[in-house]
Amino acid sequence: MNARKKWVSRLLPAGILLVGAAAFALLKTSATPPQRIEQAYLGPLVQGADFPAGRVQVLIEGQGTVRPSAQIDLVSQVSGVVVWKSPKLEGGGYFSRGEELLHIEAEDYELAVAQAQAQVAQADLRLEQTREQAAVARQEWELLHPGQAGSPLALYVPQLAAAEADLKAAQARVGEAQLRLKRTRLQAPFAGRVRQSRVEAGQFVSPGQPLAQLYSTERVEIAVPLPDEDLGWFAVPGLGSQAADPNAVWRQGETGAAGRAGEKAGALVSGWHAGRQHQWQGRVVRAEGEVDPQSRMVSVVVEIEDPQGQAEAPLLVGAFVNVAIAGRQLDGVRTLPRAALRQDQTVWVATPEGTLQVRPVQVVRPLKEEVLVRVDLGEGERIILTALSGVSDGMKVRLAEEVRL
Repeated sequence: MNARKKWVSRLLPAGILLVGAAAFALLKTSATPPQRIEQAYLGPLVQGADFPAGRVQVLIEGQGTVRPSAQIDLVSQVSGVVVWKSPKLEGGGYFSRGEELLHIEAEDYELAVAQAQAQVAQADLRLEQTREQAAVARQEWELLHPGQAGSPLALYVPQLAAAEADLKAAQARVGEAQLRLKRTRLQAPFAGRVRQSRVEAGQFVSPGQPLAQLYSTERVEIAVPLPDEDLGWFAVPGLGSQAADPNAVWRQGETGAAGRAGEKAGALVSGWHAGRQHQWQGRVVRAEGEVDPQSRMVSVVVEIEDPQGQAEAPLLVGAFVNVAIAGRQLDGVRTLPRAALRQDQTVWVATPEGTLQVRPVQVVRPLKEEVLVRVDLGEGERIILTALSGVSDGMKVRLAEEVRL
């Protein structure tokens, strides 16, 4: 019995293996081979976008520091003791055009005016006396020498001319004394601010002595350094009108519009004050007189009228600001990201037939992150944005869902 079990345990695995091998052979002989399906190669998957052509306002961007259009030293033209100083005549103080800033002691000059007026009265009296004497002399001459011409000296002609000259000189001395008296009150020649004050009440001042440094806030300037190629996009007074089209001019609420011929190019100035950004309108008024020897750039001067009233915040002298100058408006221009522009000034175009075309473009102006170009695009054609390697003209591509830019 034990021997039988031994044989069964030995033959059972061999039997299982034989049955499996027979089943595998049966399946292999009865199975049909799978059919091979060939698919056409559609090319790499790319992203493309439509960049419609239209009118583009060219902006020439730069930076600069705000400076006053006028800066002077407040100087006394007469001598004397300062008897009054305006509270505004301190560093940073604001003042209006014609506002009095300083009074110099005026008693000596008032006395000089009174003395000059007294001399006028005396000269006028002498002139009247000389006129009476001349009239009497003429009557006597006509009685004693009828029909004869009298000598000028006998007729008091030179005496009368001298008396008239003395009167005019006395009147001129009155005007001079009044002018000196007027100069004891120093007035602001423009609306502005005080940069530095160097005088105090009670101080004796002399003619020509600088008393304070003032600068105008009625208008300010910004010198914007630009490369030479940027000067051809707008008219620069003093350099000739390089712009072929009328200049664009900034207007309130607009991002730029074409201006009339002869208008100065507009500029939009933006800067920060008290944690907020503000904007001011300006115009290009001139170019500075030389090329910077180090940067080889030309600085154009942007002038801003009434910077204090244009925005909620003042445009402070010394502030560093961004400037965008409105240049020409161009038609038929497309704005592409720089990544879309390939080597040799070309773009890749995906056609409706699913092929890639290498198409040359005319680069109008490169920008920081974009480029303005002119390129012809047909109906349904898209500019490829995806980077590919081994590109050839006419290769197949698959256009993914269109990117909206």
